[in-house]
Amino acid sequence: MREMAKEDILEFVKSRAWGTLIGVEENKPYAIEVSYGTDGEFIYCGSMPGGRMSRCLRINDNVVFKICDSDRTSRKHTAVIIEGKAERLTNYDDILKSVRSIARQVEIDKNSLDDIAERCAKQPESNFIRIPIKVCGGRIQK
Repeated sequence: MREMAKEDILEFVKSRAWGTLIGVEENKPYAIEVSYGTDGEFIYCGSMPGGRMSRCLRINDNVVFKICDSDRTSRKHTAVIIEGKAERLTNYDDILKSVRSIARQVEIDKNSLDDIAERCAKQPESNFIRIPIKVCGGRIQK
């Protein structure tokens, strides 16, 4: 097993589309699986407006984002962790950038989620976030 260099971590993040967003609820971790997008500087994702993760992030913006890939036996695996503070996106342009980034990552038409950005920008409970890719690490076993 070896530690991954930052450029390898970024390439791995760009090559996947699902990750685990981990927040803190009171003193307990809470995790959800989400599709995400990235521009190499941030992870963009969201959760259900007014849902449990949304409530977690309003109280404590410290998060971990985890992306893993493994063969069936786990002999070959890659795992990346990104730690940071979730930055809640509230204006339309930021939310639009987020949903377009997610659309590109999951390989659908980049404008296909634009209506979600418009609806969410009008909702005070919108929960689109970005996480800076500054504190990160990764390991790979081939």
